[in-house]
Amino acid sequence: MKNKYKFKLNFFQLIFITVIIVLPTIIKSNYIVSVMLLVAIYGILSIGMGLLQGQAGLFSLAHPTWFGLGAYIPGILSARGIISPLPGIFVAAAIVAFIAFIVGISVLRLRGPYLACATFAIILIAQVAAAQLTDLTGGPEGLVGIPALSLGKFVFKTDLHFYYLSWAFCLGCYWFCSNLINSRIGRAMRAFHNSEIASQSIGINVAKYKIQIFVLTAVMASFSGSIFCFYLRFVVPDSFGFPLLIELLMMIIIGGLGYLRGSLIGTFAVFWLIELIHGYLGKIFPFMPNDVDAIFFGIMIIIILIFMPRGLTGGIDQLINLTRRFYGRLRGSAT
Repeated sequence: MKNKYKFKLNFFQLIFITVIIVLPTIIKSNYIVSVMLLVAIYGILSIGMGLLQGQAGLFSLAHPTWFGLGAYIPGILSARGIISPLPGIFVAAAIVAFIAFIVGISVLRLRGPYLACATFAIILIAQVAAAQLTDLTGGPEGLVGIPALSLGKFVFKTDLHFYYLSWAFCLGCYWFCSNLINSRIGRAMRAFHNSEIASQSIGINVAKYKIQIFVLTAVMASFSGSIFCFYLRFVVPDSFGFPLLIELLMMIIIGGLGYLRGSLIGTFAVFWLIELIHGYLGKIFPFMPNDVDAIFFGIMIIIILIFMPRGLTGGIDQLINLTRRFYGRLRGSAT
């Protein structure tokens, strides 16, 4: 029986989408729009990484590489006049899918820390290559001369244009992944996450599903990188290195690794906390170092792992359940 993709939204999802749509019209702040734009771009990344690790149990660290390839490939092709920006995004996605497929065939035989080490090595290789291939990528100084992204005669110029574009991609990826979790592939992912041997014993082709989810999340990261590329129109190797990996891990851990919506909640929390730390704590405590956010988030992750192992999403769900029980007891005592 084929799975049908559902468009049904609950109350909180409807409120969230409404807020995202009307936010730029209510708050006339280019700063807030630009931060929320980046939340959407990195939200696509964290959704894919959260799906891969939280649902499939594949501790891959290669997402910054797919993000970087998604940024560099259409940037190079369009800057050199080989292809226009929009088709370049899909060419990049196809190339990333092929590379992820080839890589996945080899590294997905590994498990746990071995898979993490192998995929982390991919980040190092890609970043060094981007820095050394100066004629192609611009080297450490970055890739410049990237033309504007356009759709027909419409040109994406302002932060508001990229705000709606990035959130359309982000919400589309979230909708697709949430339906995927409830499909046959999603049930297979949860099965081999718990036990690969048991899954194989009941006829689940674990290797096939691993490759599929690995390639899918790589393509999502590629789209995210492409939007990032044409938004800034400038790409440097440091954009997809180790710092990005740390930020992604913070997002999915703080948001809640076992929850798909936790990736978005974690992305939102991390970005706005970084802005809060740099914008206010730096003024209150001028003696603090510039990397105070790393210290703050390190402490925060330790606290969350000890007291809220399911992240902010798990804590919110627990609070909602306690509130429902409390009101249920009040109604019971009143009757």
